[in-house]
Amino acid sequence: MRNTYLFVSPLRDADMRMAAQLLREGKLVVFPTETVYGLGTNAFSEEGVRSIFEAKKRPQDNPLIVHIADVSFLPLVTKNLSEEEKRLFACFSPGPLTVLCERSDTIPSVVSAGLPTIGVRIPAHPVAHALLALAGVPVAAPSANLSGRPSPTTFAMARQDMEGRVDAILDGGDCEHGLESTVVMVREGKVSILRPGAITEEMFREKGFEVGGGGEKRGDRPISPGMKYTHYKPHAEVYLTRKWDEKKLWSRFQGTRLALVGLVPPSGPWERVVFSDVTSYARGLFATFARLEQMGIEVIVLEAVEEKGIGKALMNRMRKASGNQWVEEAHDTFSE
Repeated sequence: MRNTYLFVSPLRDADMRMAAQLLREGKLVVFPTETVYGLGTNAFSEEGVRSIFEAKKRPQDNPLIVHIADVSFLPLVTKNLSEEEKRLFACFSPGPLTVLCERSDTIPSVVSAGLPTIGVRIPAHPVAHALLALAGVPVAAPSANLSGRPSPTTFAMARQDMEGRVDAILDGGDCEHGLESTVVMVREGKVSILRPGAITEEMFREKGFEVGGGGEKRGDRPISPGMKYTHYKPHAEVYLTRKWDEKKLWSRFQGTRLALVGLVPPSGPWERVVFSDVTSYARGLFATFARLEQMGIEVIVLEAVEEKGIGKALMNRMRKASGNQWVEEAHDTFSE
């Protein structure tokens, strides 16, 4: 167990300086981004990076994303950047985009799980940006949750999973997007989306990028975070549904503490969480998991949405959280 400093909002300059010093030393610091809370350490510290895997109970074959303050850090973490990769950073950074690039020899291979590529992101959250600038080093940082669990989108969620496992946690309020960054790589001049997020396929096309291909693995190894099949899962059993059939819900889940979540879940003898639109649904999904878990809910049924825009990222997370279990008998197929 570690003694964890809790720096609560409003953050002081002294808090930020101390957190930055801890990062430089290879200690573990949880900090907010506009997507989810990240668990970071100095990307140049092999010992520090290994401690991330230990704190999260994360498989060693699951690569980490490196966060930097601005594009001036790119030569420290990447090499042989293509013009399309440079243009991606120019168009969408700082922001919720991670670009898979060729890894610099100065970054320990443990960061990328031994792969020659590395995911790089420039976060837009003011606390993350200030912290990275103060630290002055690239920071390896996956989401600040125990491996396989929902990513934390609030200070309380980050504290729940990480207090006693890390050296400091910074309170930056609730995350703006609530889903992890979009991860892409450039292949044959086309942008391949490995993990959907708030930067959508439509946005890439609007900027003149050609989008093609999808996620890939090298053998059985993921080349990007979030490519494991079951992920983001609360303790409750999770199902998806395309339509609400109250009789079927009642007969199938009678005797369990049940919650229905979505845009138009029906009223009944169950907990009900209603979102006004797909964007708020995406932003609130993981926090809803945490709240329902605290209530002792045993089964969560999520309403499926149309897979366009942010809906594609939302469905990606919901399929993984549920293991692609559907209330309907005809299950959708899922591959990545």
